[in-house]
Amino acid sequence: MSSRESTLWRTMPVAVPSKKALVLSIAPVLLSAYLIYRFSPLSSQTRPRSRSESSSSSLSKQAGPTWATKRNKSSTDDDEEEDDDADLVSILSDGEDHEQNDLDSEYRRRHEYYCQFRPFFDIRNENADKDEGEQASDEELIKEYDQYIRAGDSIEMKPANEYPDHRWIAMWESWKLFSAWERRASYTNPEFFKMYIHKNFHGLGMQEQIENMLIAFDKEFSKKKRTKKSIKEIWAITAAIMQFLLEIPLDAWLALSDRKKLETTTGLIGRALVSALNELDRAKYLKPDSEVKDIGLIISFYLYWASTLKEEQRIELPFRKEVVAYARKAGIDLSLAGCYGTDERVRALEKEVGRIKPLSGSVKPDRWEWKKKFKKFTKDYNKIGGNKYNILKMSRKERASYALDKKDPLADIPQRAIQEGVIRVRPR
Repeated sequence: MSSRESTLWRTMPVAVPSKKALVLSIAPVLLSAYLIYRFSPLSSQTRPRSRSESSSSSLSKQAGPTWATKRNKSSTDDDEEEDDDADLVSILSDGEDHEQNDLDSEYRRRHEYYCQFRPFFDIRNENADKDEGEQASDEELIKEYDQYIRAGDSIEMKPANEYPDHRWIAMWESWKLFSAWERRASYTNPEFFKMYIHKNFHGLGMQEQIENMLIAFDKEFSKKKRTKKSIKEIWAITAAIMQFLLEIPLDAWLALSDRKKLETTTGLIGRALVSALNELDRAKYLKPDSEVKDIGLIISFYLYWASTLKEEQRIELPFRKEVVAYARKAGIDLSLAGCYGTDERVRALEKEVGRIKPLSGSVKPDRWEWKKKFKKFTKDYNKIGGNKYNILKMSRKERASYALDKKDPLADIPQRAIQEGVIRVRPR
């Protein structure tokens, strides 16, 4: 990142958008700024990388699935010609969450699928596999991607059943959960608020947020009664977790010194996935023409995340073999249903563990002992989740004490908006 870009990212105005602004909407003209953020998170603590590593898949530097929503295309030229004092990180406040139920009932069905853009990281990975002379530069890829999401004939957020060949889809409920979690994760990063607390604050905040996500999964999974709706809700939460792990920069979390807790947490994520797949299996949803349409896509997300953790963090995620076995039991071709390079990851895995056959064995409740393992996790670490590292939960006086200018960065934001958590920190 250039010194100019660095300066841009360290400034932060306050603005109040229209109440009709959509969750995670990103002005297309500012996509390049958004990707700069994804490539180079402010909290980055990763080791120096070689040229070959930089061109390969990267958990800490790479853009994950950018579930960007188009905004009004009538941006002025001034938006694209920022000076050195311009602000690319802003705090926004709106009441969209209060209108979400109306949006759901009027426009979107909770467990229906909608099209999303192909994620930038997938395009970048495919480009990296090309011969050196045929590879596009990051600048060229960003420009092409910018044009892609601005296209007038975009299918983004259109019903997935109208585009059966488009693999990049998500349940509306998964989209909502991911959007809320992305916003909540931003509240743990002091740099977004021009604050300094301590070096591990953001990493501990991300651990707390991931625990909150696992708590949400456990709450739904632990319900005694299983219905069609509840099973889809379990899957929606699982899919949102997988999207979060690829979309959000995780370097601060992965840099935490408590390696045992980190590995236990990542292991629980894998256990949540196979537990959700088991519920789909029990409900006869594990098949190629399933009502749950993103099984292969979400499995490929996990395999991609697992391979990156292994390469960069030396963390061996469990259940890689099992999720592939579930895909084969379902008759899903992961090379057609998921991320670019998934077939290569499966071949590499089979070199380690041998040929993976469709999953066998009895289909029974809680086959993978989620309840037992999660209960042990909560016991071992006493209190998990919560809002200890949520900057919005601080008093104005406390925020001011950590601010670089000793002023509350949210001074101009109404207290009600802060209390209700409808503040958004994002590239403007």
